[in-house]
Amino acid sequence: MKGGKGLYSVRMRAERGHAHISGAEGIFGENDIGETVLAYVARALHHSKGAPDTLELKVELLPRPPALISALPVCTLKTTCPADAKRKAALLLARAGVSERAIGKAFRILSAGRMRGAALLDAAGGERLEPDRKRGVRASMLGISRGAMKSLEAALSEKKLDHPRVKDALVLASKVASADGIAAELCISDDPDYTTGYVAAPALGYVRLPRIKKKGSLEGGRAFFTTKASAASRLARYLEETPVLVGKISEIGDIITLHGLQARHNHRKPGGKKILGKKDRTGRAASGPGRLGR
Repeated sequence: MKGGKGLYSVRMRAERGHAHISGAEGIFGENDIGETVLAYVARALHHSKGAPDTLELKVELLPRPPALISALPVCTLKTTCPADAKRKAALLLARAGVSERAIGKAFRILSAGRMRGAALLDAAGGERLEPDRKRGVRASMLGISRGAMKSLEAALSEKKLDHPRVKDALVLASKVASADGIAAELCISDDPDYTTGYVAAPALGYVRLPRIKKKGSLEGGRAFFTTKASAASRLARYLEETPVLVGKISEIGDIITLHGLQARHNHRKPGGKKILGKKDRTGRAASGPGRLGR
């Protein structure tokens, strides 16, 4: 079979009156497609934001084998309220090389809510770089191998974090962080019932931020920050079109203070991207994440 060794991208998007309700996607083997489609439909029809009036499903053979990466390391930052969480998010973004201007712009965009995709911002100047601001940029063509998912679920369970939102968002953030020119990502869930956001960056990992908004708030979305504004179109194509599969997980850490997180990274040796060795490059069926989980 041509393409990505019999692997398929399965994507779901549900809307009501052009407002986003639910989304999910992953990379799967042929035998897992039917079960996946049923699970995605159930997710859309029983979402906390209500039932959709439009539900779209797309099953597509991968055009080429997916690139294999490791998931970002995970930790949860101790926060007390939305103001505290956002202040700490800004400090983390600054540590990842994002300017104060770009950070402020991102928070204003996410505060407005109702985003269809992610905003793509120049990490230095804060200019928006996506061609269509209504559509934004979407991280797509992504998933996690069956073996890596099993390891991830076990590790998250030990920390009482084995929730679909955490798994989904970690896979997405790991693909974004693997892109050339990405400095960081800021995410606030657009689900009014979920109040944990995150900052993710190659230099920081995936840092969960509880209480980043009040329950019931409609604010939310994603912002990607790039250090290569001149290559924004190429970056967007990678995020949307290049198949990527998480084949290995990294450390799943505990709740940590900002000081502890900074101290840990001050003593961590810099490393390159965590690409898997040949022994991990299998064509086994993979399970995948929901696109908008946090």
